[in-house]
Amino acid sequence: MFVKSLAVFSALAAVPLASAVVHEVTVGGSAGLVFTPNQVTGAVEGDVIHFTFQATNHTATQSSFDNPCQMLPKGGFDTGFQAVDAAATTFPTYDLPINGTDPVWVYCAQAGHCQAGMVFAVNAPTTDKTFDRFMANAMGMSSMSMSMTMPMSTGSSAPTGAAATGAAASTPSSTHNAAGRAIASMNWKAMGAVALGVLAGAAVVV
Repeated sequence: MFVKSLAVFSALAAVPLASAVVHEVTVGGSAGLVFTPNQVTGAVEGDVIHFTFQATNHTATQSSFDNPCQMLPKGGFDTGFQAVDAAATTFPTYDLPINGTDPVWVYCAQAGHCQAGMVFAVNAPTTDKTFDRFMANAMGMSSMSMSMTMPMSTGSSAPTGAAATGAAASTPSSTHNAAGRAIASMNWKAMGAVALGVLAGAAVVV
């Protein structure tokens, strides 16, 4: 009986309580300057982020929420640049083991890519330091500035109000001025003709 119980216990101990999950992430490629997907949620200790690098030349580099486009001074990971030809059929990969549930912030260190929004996160919070704010920081704007500029971008591009009225009124005014100049020119020519006639008459009389 004891031997059977020990055998059952050993078998149960050999079965992991939870299977590790491998989260597939594509870096670059036909999707452009993005990580696809651009975030992974619910990752736990033992999970792995499996980066696959596609065209053209990217990195996966750990940063922080406050400085999205700067590598952590120490303790962070960096895949280095992974140059991939557009016609490649095999791709370099990198495995990032997850050691907890804390957020992990990542960006591409290629010049200008992070500022174009090429960022990635693991377990980003849903409030305060969210992924959307992280991306906004990377692109050089805060959530407040986004909310202030977005309504302006959705407005009509046609002028409205006093500015439009003034612009419209300038057309007839210009026409009127041009007509006035034409009339004035005609008057001077007529006066010149009359003066020449008077001089000619005077010469005949003399």
